[in-house]
Amino acid sequence: DFEEITKFALAFNNKFWEEPDSTNLGDCFEIALRSTWDEFYDVWNSATKMDLAISCFTWAGTNDIVLEDGHIEEANANAAIASYLEECNAMHLRKTQASINSAKTAELFKGDEHTVVKYLRKKIPCSCLDKKYKEVKSMARMGACYNPNCNLPDQKIERSRMLYCTRCSQVNYCSPECQKADWKIHKEDCLGYLKEKANFEMKQKA
Repeated sequence: DFEEITKFALAFNNKFWEEPDSTNLGDCFEIALRSTWDEFYDVWNSATKMDLAISCFTWAGTNDIVLEDGHIEEANANAAIASYLEECNAMHLRKTQASINSAKTAELFKGDEHTVVKYLRKKIPCSCLDKKYKEVKSMARMGACYNPNCNLPDQKIERSRMLYCTRCSQVNYCSPECQKADWKIHKEDCLGYLKEKANFEMKQKA
């Protein structure tokens, strides 16, 4: 199992970075999923194996911070991938949520040290990140505006100032202007999230 999980993690990671210039994080995840689905079908369809794969990426992210002298960008990517696999596991296998929380994975991928270290620290069974967390916990936690045409540097803003879509709660914005500008693009996804939520709640009640 360990060899299989390691091969899966390497394959997923390689495919994730296949389009390094892509501005759409969702596309990167979709490419990685489709490219690894057939070869690693057993991993994608086992909640236990998915948990092991998630652990691979959380440990890799932890190592990026602790052992690699603070490679925060690599830690961001590993944390985001771990979060995405966690969301897939919860949605498709454990059936505990209706849809993938894309805002969460985006915030980890573009996130600050506070956000990433806090996420990883909760996922590992040791105290490796305790010292680092004390160093970064006073930093303002930043979020990523979902509008691809946002004018803010790296589309980042303090999370306390962000606005969430009140319909689906799956995306967030830095301002009403960005939210309005992105509505034509987000509208279809938003309706899709609402349908997924309604179907999920119906099945839960059945």
